[in-house]
Amino acid sequence: MRRIVFLFIFLAVLVQAGQWSYSKEFILKKDEFQTITIKEQQILRVLRFRWTLFAGDGLVVHLNYNERSSQFVLYKHYKKDTYKVRLLPKKSAYKRDPYLYLVFKKYDYTTSSAYFDIFLDDPESRALVEVKPLRK
Repeated sequence: MRRIVFLFIFLAVLVQAGQWSYSKEFILKKDEFQTITIKEQQILRVLRFRWTLFAGDGLVVHLNYNERSSQFVLYKHYKKDTYKVRLLPKKSAYKRDPYLYLVFKKYDYTTSSAYFDIFLDDPESRALVEVKPLRK
């Protein structure tokens, strides 16, 4: 009986983990900015990021969200390929906050481009996300 309950809980978590509110794949060259706007009611927030260096299988990424800058390194290894950003402030202690996950997929040596995925985890649909096209 205990095994059946554990299996049921495991399957429920697994099914829920595969559901994203939004997902998008894109390609960036060195120092190209990707802009993502996040809107909640009347408040508009802007997330911008770019990568500057690929060395030793690590991609140096600069991210600016809501006037706060950060720099980090993403690798192609499991658990080192994703950066998690909380999009909106906590609304309640009992509800999940919306998060955006930036995932580094691969680096193309021939075109010197990095491939990314973004995933939005927003169970309450609080955030309206728009990915701006790259400027040529």
